[in-house]
Amino acid sequence: MKTPNSERKIELTHKIFKTFEECHFQKSDISDEALFVLKMAEGSVVSLPLKAICREFDIDPNSADGELIGLIDKSLNFVNVLRPGDNLPLEVLTGEASWAVDEDHKAIAYNRITMQLVTWMSGSEELITDPDQLMQIAEDPNTKKKINQAFDEVAEKLGFGKENREEVVNLVHQVADELSYIETLRVKYRKILMVDRKLQDLRRIYAHEKGVLETVTQAIRLLDDAKKKFENTFDELDANTGEIMSVLRNFTSQRQYIRSQRDDLYKRLRAWEPLIEQWEELELERGPKAVNLVKQTYQFLAPRFMKVKQWLLMTKVQDGVSEQHSFKNEDERMGKLKGKMMQW
Repeated sequence: MKTPNSERKIELTHKIFKTFEECHFQKSDISDEALFVLKMAEGSVVSLPLKAICREFDIDPNSADGELIGLIDKSLNFVNVLRPGDNLPLEVLTGEASWAVDEDHKAIAYNRITMQLVTWMSGSEELITDPDQLMQIAEDPNTKKKINQAFDEVAEKLGFGKENREEVVNLVHQVADELSYIETLRVKYRKILMVDRKLQDLRRIYAHEKGVLETVTQAIRLLDDAKKKFENTFDELDANTGEIMSVLRNFTSQRQYIRSQRDDLYKRLRAWEPLIEQWEELELERGPKAVNLVKQTYQFLAPRFMKVKQWLLMTKVQDGVSEQHSFKNEDERMGKLKGKMMQW
């Protein structure tokens, strides 16, 4: 069901955003900054940071265009490409997710919460996150009776009264809906564990080839840091939603917290998707395909998890290009565009 705030189109008024028929917004693969990508009349494609465009063309961040550009920047964490006229994703408009979860993950989240209620009622609240264990316990007829009893007791505790237990049932379903996205992301994260397992196998396969072995070992070390970061986020989420009565009493603030963590996890996991697809298809055997994918994985992980100074030093050595030269090229592109703007 659409609400008045659930739709907003990209309708920028500045001339630079309305002149080019072929243009779009996307994130830079290197810097993660938002870019305006346009095709010039002579056929060349130009990519310019949105921040630089705002600076060069004096677009006030508090103006209508400035505010919308800020939303476009945030939106590109959830979609790959946006074009003028496209709708912004729900995440930046209502806080809801623009992607769907399946019924299995909804069931897992609901079972998790009802099990929390049952164990809370017994005086020793327990958080169970294993899907198979949850399903097995939830299907037990005795458990179903206890769940109904728990709804009555929670209704009393929250001041609804037993006659209004449906309000508690609805509240539990709302919490489960929010947590179902976390369960979906938890499953997606397990694909990164698959990458780790395959890297471990390749380390054994290339145990006697020093060059490849070194890159595999470095990739595994960086992947360990990536796993820790994801697992810390899931652990923190579980800890902060582990006391079910607190979650139900403070649902508005808890929902905001769950959604912020959901969006952070979703953004981080989206970056992995192209790499994961390649690892899923990879046959574990010696050959250039495996070696190239290991190098690709290392190049993906290094700027994210290597110490900043070490990474910058390695990048300069590998590229042989100074930052000053990069900025010069950007200035040249902006100058060329401004020159054309003067002719319009």
